[in-house]
Amino acid sequence: TCYNPQMVILDLFSGAGGLSEGFFRVNSTFVGHVEADSNACKTLKTRTAYWNLKKANKLNIYNDYLLKKISTNELLEQANISSSDDVINVAISDETFNGIVKRVRKNMKNKNIKKVDLIIGGPPCQAYSVVGRARMKEKVVDDPRNFLYKYYVRFLEKFKPKMFIFENVPGILSASNGEHFTNIKTAINEAGYHMELKELIASDYGVLQDRKRIIIVGWKIDKKKKEKYEYPDFEKIKNLYTVSDV
Repeated sequence: TCYNPQMVILDLFSGAGGLSEGFFRVNSTFVGHVEADSNACKTLKTRTAYWNLKKANKLNIYNDYLLKKISTNELLEQANISSSDDVINVAISDETFNGIVKRVRKNMKNKNIKKVDLIIGGPPCQAYSVVGRARMKEKVVDDPRNFLYKYYVRFLEKFKPKMFIFENVPGILSASNGEHFTNIKTAINEAGYHMELKELIASDYGVLQDRKRIIIVGWKIDKKKKEKYEYPDFEKIKNLYTVSDV
C-alpha cells in the first residue's frame, strides 16, 4: 500500500487542497500545507477544521458554519485552527525556503512528530499546460513556474520522506520538447528517489469530468533494503450519472 492511516504528510503547492483531501480521508497527519494564494489558504483552513471536528464528533459546529450561524473565525477557533501553523500562506522561493522549513519543523515539534513519511503536491501548471503555452507564447520559455519543481526536490532532500506524489498536467511531458520533464527526472534521481508515472483520468474515479493528470509516485532508493515498490493499482469507479443527470 502507498499509505497507512497514521502517515505524516507535507503538502506543497497545495491549492485549495484537492490532493490533500484524499489523505485527510484516510486519517493522515499533516505538518504543513504550503500555498501562495490567500483564498486557497482559507479553504485549506476550513477543510482542516472540518476534519478536526469530524474526528472529535463535533460536526454540528461545522454545520453551524455552513448555515452562517457562526463566523469563519469562530469555526477556526472551535476547531483549534486559529493558532495552528498547518497552513503556510507563503510563495516558495529562494528567499522563503529556509523559513518554510523552520515553520514545518516547528509544527512537527509541536505535534511530537519525528519525520515526514510522504510529500505531496504539484507546482503550478500554467507553464506546462498546452493551453497555457498557447496563451503565453514565447513568454512561456522564461516563466519561473517552469522551475518550481526544483523547490519540490529541495524539500525531498531536506525532509527525506519514504515516498512522494507529484501531480501535474499531461503537458509536463512535452513542455519545451520534453526538456523540463527530463530535468525533473534527473533531479529526482539525484535526490535519491525512483519514480514511476501514469496518466489518470478523473472520470475513472467517480468525478463527472474528463480531466487528465500525470500522477508521479516516487520511492526513496535504499539499496540495503530488498523491498520492491510498484506503482499502485487504483480501482476504477463506474460513473452512474452524467452531467445532464445532475
